[in-house]
Amino acid sequence: MRAPGLAEGSTVTGDGAARGRSSTWRRMVAYAAPVVVIALYGALWIGLHAGGGRGSTHTFFQSLALAETVVALLLRRRKPVGALAGILAVYLVFALDPLLLPAVLFALLTVAMERDLRTAALAAAATAAAIGAWPFIDGRTVSFGGYILPRLAAVGIAVAVGMYLQARRHHRAVDLALSPAPAAWPT
Repeated sequence: MRAPGLAEGSTVTGDGAARGRSSTWRRMVAYAAPVVVIALYGALWIGLHAGGGRGSTHTFFQSLALAETVVALLLRRRKPVGALAGILAVYLVFALDPLLLPAVLFALLTVAMERDLRTAALAAAATAAAIGAWPFIDGRTVSFGGYILPRLAAVGIAVAVGMYLQARRHHRAVDLALSPAPAAWPT
């Protein structure tokens, strides 16, 4: 007696073909590589600024902030706005600007790439407000031109690059859909 097989076209090959897209190693590496770079930068920053004694508790919280950021960035495909919100919350609570600013900008870039114009604009405004208000919440005195303005420019650049990549991807999909079918081979 033969065991019944799966119906034609519904087999799962393990590479995502049943979902309509293939998950190749190249895509997975391209998805995870920026997160790995941010994690390595964060670990290096924590290692270079670590202190002994009472400062080791601070190092522990820096590591927790970095771990939350890395997890949020790895889950950014499903909920990019949620990942950005989580990273911004950690950014404001732990006051770790040099450690978390690259992750904030990358999460904002992802929101601008994946979501519509309105959502990207709201995310950019919230990020700009958080980055602009952070030094004043912490009670620091900083220069607007030397500290806040470059960070706000980086927010604008992240949104512009994300929207450009989204438009480029959309334009390529439209071109592919409108391209004529290949001609049949002459017989």
